[in-house]
Amino acid sequence: MLTVNNPNSFDWENINYEDCCEGNAKDSYFTLKLFHLFEEKLKELKMHYMYENLLSPAAPVFTEMEYEGLHIGSDKLEELGRVLKGVNVNKEDSLYTFEGVKNTDNLSSNNDLIDILYTREDSFGLYPPDKTAKGSPSVSAPTLKILLEQIESELSKRNG
Repeated sequence: MLTVNNPNSFDWENINYEDCCEGNAKDSYFTLKLFHLFEEKLKELKMHYMYENLLSPAAPVFTEMEYEGLHIGSDKLEELGRVLKGVNVNKEDSLYTFEGVKNTDNLSSNNDLIDILYTREDSFGLYPPDKTAKGSPSVSAPTLKILLEQIESELSKRNG
């Protein structure tokens, strides 16, 4: 990357040859200084052998991966998708075994989750730690995470 004073306002399109050469020279100089600094630090930490024999030979592989990306077989990806869907379905089905969750509840529905977690008399009866902009109890992912942490904390207090 060419070193310039203010890259946001720099006129990249009309840079003159001398400024380009000077900037590239500065970049090369500072990159070399950093290399020597890192090299000394690696020797000081006795990690130079690892760099020379493991990281340096692997650099072209990582460079190619970064440039080309990873090739993933669509059949393997589809198989993984089926496995994860099955796990998800099984986890969701297990939620219906709780007393406060009815077979007619849609666990993807915010309204049903609000009923199950907060408002329904025969359900969990939790206190909502957060509300939506409209004032309804929240069932957003961060709120559910807070609830889970509160439940885990309470369980550890009771078991400890």
